[in-house]
Amino acid sequence: MSTYNSQRSRVILIVFASVFVVIILQLLNLQLFSAKYRLQAESNAIYRKTVYPDRGIIFDRKKQAILENTIMFDLVVTPNDVKGVDTTALCRILNIDTAEFHKRVVTAIIKNGRYRPSVFVPLLRPELYAKLNENMYKFPGFVLAERPVRTYPFGVAANVLGYIGEVDTNFLKKHAEEGYEMGDYAGMTGLERSYEKVLMGQRGVQRFIRDNKARIQGSYV
Repeated sequence: MSTYNSQRSRVILIVFASVFVVIILQLLNLQLFSAKYRLQAESNAIYRKTVYPDRGIIFDRKKQAILENTIMFDLVVTPNDVKGVDTTALCRILNIDTAEFHKRVVTAIIKNGRYRPSVFVPLLRPELYAKLNENMYKFPGFVLAERPVRTYPFGVAANVLGYIGEVDTNFLKKHAEEGYEMGDYAGMTGLERSYEKVLMGQRGVQRFIRDNKARIQGSYV
């Protein structure tokens, strides 16, 4: 009987030791190797704003711009920061229902993760931008981001000049090493496509310090 008890005690000891080792290994993994909590901490303290470059201007032989840029705005969301949002007000302004709102947030998470900004509504109309700009304090986790877009001053040769469009998953796979992300735009046809690498420019990032209520306090150096 004592031998049986001794064996049972040994088994229990081994089980507890194994559980303890697993817990220690998991803690080491979280502390040393996992980027999840580091990214979460950085996201809480620092807001990362993508700065899109002006796309290259195309001139004719008389040095007149035949394809240039104007500024519009995207509504951008960082899913991890969407807390305490006045969903009703935002949906009313965007003319969508709450189901569509949650669908877009989930899509943003799938595309870029919880801690990275994603385009929620691209290329806002001026009147929609004005309504949002007045109410952004109600929508933590959302920001209005500048986006250069193309214009044709003379309204001609559009088929030759081409157009830009939002990249899709196939494009991202094909150009995996070129720095594109979901929500980016690239040349799809014509000269826009042929000279994409020249015209696209180089995207930058601005970092801002946030307080404990996610309010921007200033630039992060």
